[in-house]
Amino acid sequence: MICSLSDSIEEIVDAVRHKRIRVEPIPFTLACLPYTKPYCLIQRNEGDKLNNRSEEYFYEVLFSAVSRALLDAGLKGEEIKDMDVFFGSTSMEIPVFAGNDRKTSSNVSEMFLKSSCGFGKIAGAIVERFGIRGRCYSFATACTSSANALLYAAAMIEECHIERALVVGYDLFNNLIFYGFESLKSLVASDYKPFDRTRNGLILGEACGAVVLEGRRRKSCDFMYLGGANFCDTYSVTSHDEGGSAVAETMDRALRQAKIGPGDICAIKAHATGTENNDKTECAAMRITFGQAVPPVTCVKPFIGHTAGACGVSELILFTECVKAGFIPSTPGFQEADEEMNLMPVTENREVGEGIFMLNYFGFGGNCTTLILSNKGNEG
Repeated sequence: MICSLSDSIEEIVDAVRHKRIRVEPIPFTLACLPYTKPYCLIQRNEGDKLNNRSEEYFYEVLFSAVSRALLDAGLKGEEIKDMDVFFGSTSMEIPVFAGNDRKTSSNVSEMFLKSSCGFGKIAGAIVERFGIRGRCYSFATACTSSANALLYAAAMIEECHIERALVVGYDLFNNLIFYGFESLKSLVASDYKPFDRTRNGLILGEACGAVVLEGRRRKSCDFMYLGGANFCDTYSVTSHDEGGSAVAETMDRALRQAKIGPGDICAIKAHATGTENNDKTECAAMRITFGQAVPPVTCVKPFIGHTAGACGVSELILFTECVKAGFIPSTPGFQEADEEMNLMPVTENREVGEGIFMLNYFGFGGNCTTLILSNKGNEG
């Protein structure tokens, strides 16, 4: 995983453990607006600066994350060649065209002509780079993109259509998302405060995460996928029904698919964007599904920002690696409970061992995805 905190899993976990967060103020240069908004940018070296980015940079980040995921999984030769690729992203290759456009004199129409290459180009580049012979699947369902990639990859392995899968979630800074969220008045000016009474928006972030799924554990610490679900809330084109019924239905379906009950969940990684509608909807849904016995809830977006379609994979990696290190991460920024929601997320790191965990993702436009994971030794 490569994100604003680091490109090292150990350093990412250490930063989360000690509540270290890195944000960069980004000005609205295209609109000449007299202010900036914080952004969790990848900042490894000078080459990561926005004005240095290019198509080569885009694929260097992608291939670096994928190669280290394959190495960490211990895959070799034919195992790599025979896997399928599942790619999820909100912006797809838009950062490439935006970066190239900054370096050339091309006009807008030329930029769009160059970008008309189909959604499968990035997954195809992964296949070509690593000699993979399997099929490619691309998912663009807003913030649930790579979560749905995980869901479908796991289902295809369970049903024995494939033996293993490489799942990638990737979104870099681009003006379309940055200005789009600002036009919705969804970007916060300072602290990220999911579920807090004074919450007023989100901070965007960049990430490229890659995981390998297969039907058996290679290491004792590997997580098992127990089940998941996807459901669409048709209440609105842009938001969810604050009553939480569709989100609760997604969680309920995931629990049934995993063949467990609400009481088996020991912690929830909430989607928790910090916006008024999303937090209220998710909280209402958890009350429907869990009643008054809501498990400990954590919100990880304050650490790496809302990474759009990459959050499915990036937040899964961040959360599971922290659990492997023995703790459920805290929720930075939370200070005061909202009486209407009556929910207080984990505010300090909480010790954890083996258990079953729920990971929630709820996208712009009503798409909802829930995953159930376990690190118990007797699962699978």
